Amino acid sequence: MNTTVTDNNGQMPDHDISFKEKLAYGLGDFATGFSGVTVGTFALYYYTDIVGVSATLLGAVLLFSRVFDAVINVVMGYIVDRTKSKHGKARAWILWSTIPFGLSLIMVFSAPENWSEFALLIFAGITLNIHWIIYTSSNIPYGTLAALMTQNSYQRSRLNTYRMLCYFASMLIIPYITLPLVNFFGGGERGWQFTMIIYAAILIITFFYTFFNTKERIKPINQFNYNAPSISVSLKTLLANKYWVTMFFTMLVSFSILGLINGVGVYYAKYLLADSQLIGLINMAFALPLVVVLMCSAYILKIMSRLTFIIVGMATIILGSTIMAVAPQDTNVAIIGTILRGAGFAPIMGNAYSMLANTIDYGEWKFGIRNDGLVYSGGSFSAILGSGIASGGIGWVLGMAGYIATDDVANQPESVLTTLQILFIYSPLILSAITIILLRFYTLEKIYPDIIKELAQRTHNVY
Repeated sequence: MNTTVTDNNGQMPDHDISFKEKLAYGLGDFATGFSGVTVGTFALYYYTDIVGVSATLLGAVLLFSRVFDAVINVVMGYIVDRTKSKHGKARAWILWSTIPFGLSLIMVFSAPENWSEFALLIFAGITLNIHWIIYTSSNIPYGTLAALMTQNSYQRSRLNTYRMLCYFASMLIIPYITLPLVNFFGGGERGWQFTMIIYAAILIITFFYTFFNTKERIKPINQFNYNAPSISVSLKTLLANKYWVTMFFTMLVSFSILGLINGVGVYYAKYLLADSQLIGLINMAFALPLVVVLMCSAYILKIMSRLTFIIVGMATIILGSTIMAVAPQDTNVAIIGTILRGAGFAPIMGNAYSMLANTIDYGEWKFGIRNDGLVYSGGSFSAILGSGIASGGIGWVLGMAGYIATDDVANQPESVLTTLQILFIYSPLILSAITIILLRFYTLEKIYPDIIKELAQRTHNVY
């Protein structure tokens, strides 16, 4: 079953994606950031330090929510593959999910006042799970959309670059403005709720712009008679795709780095650097160099391969983490190390999803089955699982270390301060080294051009 579209000469069409369409696609992840960055950075802090829920119990809830969401990812990928609508397979879900997506974000940060800890824990579990289900119903189709817009590897990389630039623009902005906005609206639960209403409005407006200004182009050859394979066949094909398996574990490990940096950052700023407001500066130090390197990635890839670029990036994260370990409570050292880690994370963020998209074409070439939604969702499963284990594990590990929600740094046990250093500094270092090892097994780049040529010839022969 071939789903590739070719021109009359049997060649893959080099779809010219306009700047407006690339920007529209990228802005979808800017919208997503107002959920992902906000919840990833502040949900644990909100429920432990503002609402007053146990870090250990909440960590278990967050971990369950993210693992559950990761499973739902695969289901959603299968649903996307079987979706038929006038808006296409992916864009339809972006349209249907956008408003519920924004509303679910408000729900997460609307914990009722004067409830018992147990009741608040149940509230957190329900709202977070609802939020992540809706997040998945939006994010999986959104990620799949790039593979449906073009089959050109370079264009996919450019789309992914725009996407990552916009996501990290949100990562640059949100941690910097959130606490000041909360304080502007009076602080406490009410301040958080008003801030989330603004964020939800931005999310909804921006995602609608993505929907109206993007186009799906890659369709089945015989689209009216095309039937998606069964779930058992789809999963068997997915697991037999060795390059998808490699990317699964690569993304699982590398996105754990991001989960740790996002989730621990506000605690690190508050208890190691003695000022929670520094979280904005730390996130800016991470996101700004990341954005700069992403903007330069097209030029960098002209002088080195994609894999070399990513490996150099992981080595830079190791260097930045090593520098931070020298003086973990020095703000200037933390900023320098964070700048290096941000620059080092750019290559994997800028290329992971386009590398994942290329495994779709490999699967079609190798097995005759093309599962855009399932392949993407399976990769996204690993990214979410990695960041989920990291963010959910943070609360559990801090609770085990004896964490106390307090504004007095002196009251925090030394074991907690040591644990924060391990989570924020040493864990990303170790995970970066593991990522380098995993990437040695991804050799698809060498044969990908030949695969695309052969797919084009097969389709030409059908006609």
